[in-house]
Amino acid sequence: MDHSNHDNKILRLIRTNQQWLGFVVVALALIYAFFHIFYEPRHIVVDILYGSFFLLLLWGLYHAFHMEKQQAKFISFNNLDGIFAALAVMVTYSIVHFLDVSNVLASSFIGLVGFLFLRKYQVAIYCGSFAGMVSVALFGFEEVVVLALICAFIFILTKPLFFGYGGKLGTIAFMSSLITFSIFDKEYLVVSYDFSLWLLLLTSVVGVALTFYFQHYFHVSAVFASAIFSFIFALLISQLAPYYSSYTVVFYAASFIGMSSQKHLPNVFFVVLAGLILGFFYFLFFEFFHGLGGKLGLMAMMSVIITSGLSSFFKKYKMLKES
Repeated sequence: MDHSNHDNKILRLIRTNQQWLGFVVVALALIYAFFHIFYEPRHIVVDILYGSFFLLLLWGLYHAFHMEKQQAKFISFNNLDGIFAALAVMVTYSIVHFLDVSNVLASSFIGLVGFLFLRKYQVAIYCGSFAGMVSVALFGFEEVVVLALICAFIFILTKPLFFGYGGKLGTIAFMSSLITFSIFDKEYLVVSYDFSLWLLLLTSVVGVALTFYFQHYFHVSAVFASAIFSFIFALLISQLAPYYSSYTVVFYAASFIGMSSQKHLPNVFFVVLAGLILGFFYFLFFEFFHGLGGKLGLMAMMSVIITSGLSSFFKKYKMLKES
């Protein structure tokens, strides 16, 4: 058997169907995570709201699928994106492990380094930094090497897809972490929390709005807008109000929504709505998937897809009403 021909056939198959392979990978990550906590005991009102969001998530994915169909997109292995994504995983993990700094500070710092010195690869680097946020109590160096390789592959596979959806990079990191978690048969870390729901929602909305409007009104890189505000916020809170350090994670997740394009968040109503939805998801998801990288981006992308789907629905309704 000619293994080279067999390998070429597989590569051609991936290239031909890359658009839909990548779409399915991202969609499955979102749906899997949503269903993972679907049957957890909660208040009936929260259950109804959560179920409604699932229907809206499906609508948002359908809307995204319809947009993707309008243009064929193909994979390209002829660049250094995968290498930089993998390196960012290792470097972020090492900073947290050796320097004992928070995941948010380490990841946002790597994002700033990517923007300042390796701008062509800043997106790949930022994506890798999210996967590198895995807990040092859950993953060892050998396992993080595997994680880095998986993250690099999924990033390349999905690079042209879901353009302008904030949280996509974190969703890639989450899927990579989840696969690595399954390969090595790990167990999730157990955590507890004591959040103020109102402060959580406020932090989320402020994080979305600051990043979104800074990016679009000053025409700066989405990576820079997210990383700079998150780094400053995490640094200030760690020095001035360490008791509230948990909210730096909320702010960081919100900044990923702020990386979205104006096509998906067309006005201030949808910007605020996306922040509120994220706050709701964060409140529910906090105890789950603890120790994996990319969970923040996963929740952010869920929020953006739901909000973008609602925006498209209102547009269609307005057009039908006017016709």
